[in-house]
Amino acid sequence: MSQDLEKNSINKPIEWAKTSLLFVLAILLFLLAIDMVGESVTMLGQETAKSILLATSNPFIGLFIGLLATALIQSSSTVTSMTVAVVASGYLTLGNAIPVVMGANVGTTLTSTLVSLGFITKRNQFRKAISAGTIHDFFNIITVLIVFPLEYYYGTLSYLAQQLTALVDESTMGFDLFQGSKGLGLSRISQWLVEALPQNFITLLLALALLFASIKFLSTIIYKRLIGSSKDRMRKYVFANPYKSFGWGVLITGGVQSSSITTSLMVPMVASGKVMLHNAFPFIMGANIGTTITALLAAFNKSDAAISLAFVHILFNLIGVLVFLPFPALRNIPVMLASRFGALTLDSRIIGFSYILFTFFLMPFTLIYLNKGHVTERTYLFENLTAHGESSLTTIKVRREVAENKLDYYIYKGTLPDDGILPDTIFMIRERHNRFATVDQVCTYKNATLQFNKDHKIISLNDTSTYRTESLKLEHLNYIKVQLGDGLIGHYWFDLDQKIAVKSEVVKSNGELLKSSKLISIQ
Repeated sequence: MSQDLEKNSINKPIEWAKTSLLFVLAILLFLLAIDMVGESVTMLGQETAKSILLATSNPFIGLFIGLLATALIQSSSTVTSMTVAVVASGYLTLGNAIPVVMGANVGTTLTSTLVSLGFITKRNQFRKAISAGTIHDFFNIITVLIVFPLEYYYGTLSYLAQQLTALVDESTMGFDLFQGSKGLGLSRISQWLVEALPQNFITLLLALALLFASIKFLSTIIYKRLIGSSKDRMRKYVFANPYKSFGWGVLITGGVQSSSITTSLMVPMVASGKVMLHNAFPFIMGANIGTTITALLAAFNKSDAAISLAFVHILFNLIGVLVFLPFPALRNIPVMLASRFGALTLDSRIIGFSYILFTFFLMPFTLIYLNKGHVTERTYLFENLTAHGESSLTTIKVRREVAENKLDYYIYKGTLPDDGILPDTIFMIRERHNRFATVDQVCTYKNATLQFNKDHKIISLNDTSTYRTESLKLEHLNYIKVQLGDGLIGHYWFDLDQKIAVKSEVVKSNGELLKSSKLISIQ
């Protein structure tokens, strides 16, 4: 007996050390996967970027893309982390990414609903199981109905997230936190892997597989240590009161890195009668907060927009908690809806299956398909400099008519004015034309004959240039160096998809700058 106790006391530190090492390895794999996703997206080129932008520029479709993607791969953590990576790469704006994250929060609830179907042959337990499985659905759907209009009409989440990001940027701790991963050299490793692998699309698939695997690896490690041997004690102490239940939901899901695991754990507990549905609901709300840590980790060492998106994920779930948790009457609404839905499904099993197929698959697929011919808009703000050091701003609004394969450009001197003010210049470029817009002209080029604007010669060109600012990272831009008249040289970096120069310079042969224009922000 004493030997067994002594053996256990020796093994415990070893087991904890092993768990800690595996945990660190899982975190490093996760951060590497995030970098690889970002690198892969930029390597895919402008056509793939265009498909992402066209799909998510409509906020309603972005919502259902997030829902559908999460339902298909069964991991909101993967979808939100991938979205953060795409935002960090500069191909997706914060405003367009927010609905995707909202949709991912709804899509992740499918897991617990599917788990509840495992009790379909047990009539006495099935009603409770389906109620426990869908209460997460109703909570997130109601939260979307509250928060989505606030973001759509007033930009509430965007504003709050950007304010929080500004606070982080101003603090030394925040700077060290988000820049610290540079020392790990993960970016260099991910760049090397992306360049070494054969095809960009395959690289992206491998990066997503690594991201998904790292999250599962992390959840398995923590699940075994935190939950595996503590189920009985958890039932006894976790659900003593709503706030304690909520706190445990945050703690356990934050460690496991998967709300799907912790919310699915509630289904058999409620089905067996060991936990009441109204006691399980605060735990599920806590799980929604705990899962946001994944997106925050994914934002490490990324752009301000990526960090803001991580804060959006936290704020979205926090608003839902603040609406329901403090008020018992409101807290009973999702409980009541889930209970009634459980009773309906018990009477007719087809209702449960129809709900899953319609909510998570049929409706998103249909809306995305019907959205093929929509119009998208992006707004670019430029800073212009002259040889005398004079500075000015120019705004270009790019409006894409998807069905007509054309882009309309509206140019305003200064920042974008209020609605109703006419632009200073309006013109159109067809998608098939080899043209791009600068702040003061439309440039035409021919790669085959190295001709630029008919009268000028292209000296050099490539399609692998990069443009970086504190908040933007645009890679695989086209670059053209042109011999202009009077011994002048022109440099142009332009986005082939949007057909717009993000940076342009005109210099003398001795390198003296005559004028320049550079992109400051994209909305």
